[in-house]
Amino acid sequence: MFSTRCIATLLVGFVLTVGCGGENSSTAPPDGWETTDTRWWTSGVDTSRVFLNLDSLTTMGVLDQEARLGQRSTVSRAQFNAAIKKSLVQLYRNNPMVVDSLFEEYAAPQLEDVDLSGDIVGEKGQLRSKILNKNQKRAYEAITEYFREPQREASPDIAWPDSLRSEEYSGIVKLQVHLTVDGEGENAVSRADAVEVLSGTHPTLDKIAMKAATNATWQPAYLLEDDSWTPIESWVRFNVPFQMR
Repeated sequence: MFSTRCIATLLVGFVLTVGCGGENSSTAPPDGWETTDTRWWTSGVDTSRVFLNLDSLTTMGVLDQEARLGQRSTVSRAQFNAAIKKSLVQLYRNNPMVVDSLFEEYAAPQLEDVDLSGDIVGEKGQLRSKILNKNQKRAYEAITEYFREPQREASPDIAWPDSLRSEEYSGIVKLQVHLTVDGEGENAVSRADAVEVLSGTHPTLDKIAMKAATNATWQPAYLLEDDSWTPIESWVRFNVPFQMR
């Protein structure tokens, strides 16, 4: 039995309604999917590739180590670029290798004019906010001239069972989803073919969130190639809150 009270929740890049109704299948994976406790994926998918660790640029394989500049008056160009890349981690999570190749081709040349001889490093070994924010914006704009981030199109309702509607079980389910492409060109649609719980609140609520992710659709990520926007695979992260008002 599900509550008749509906709760609408706005998420970054993903909108879900924790709401009325629901069926027993709200916790079951779609037909043709395989599962563990924290991962669902379509049969035949390469799990070593779609379940990518997107925690940092290091785990993505973009940087050999996290960028720490140290307390010094000057930094190398490579250190500076690595710090700018690190500030773009959310953009990188959409498709690390594609975004990094675009950074090197289009963003890095625009950063060549930055004077690295001044007092640009703060006490904690990071770029001072003024220079970081300015050049993060320049790099982001250079990359997104050629890359479009995936955007949610449709989201299903999520039913929160009465038996779990309490402060004890409330929390946030953090998901990472790999999106495959269905169709071509501007009419293409992206759907999940792999879903992972990064952190959960209750096994049943985790499954409800995962099932909702498999039913949602996105506008794909796009890469500009030969003056044409080509849909490509991507990853998205988002939170599904199950919280009492």
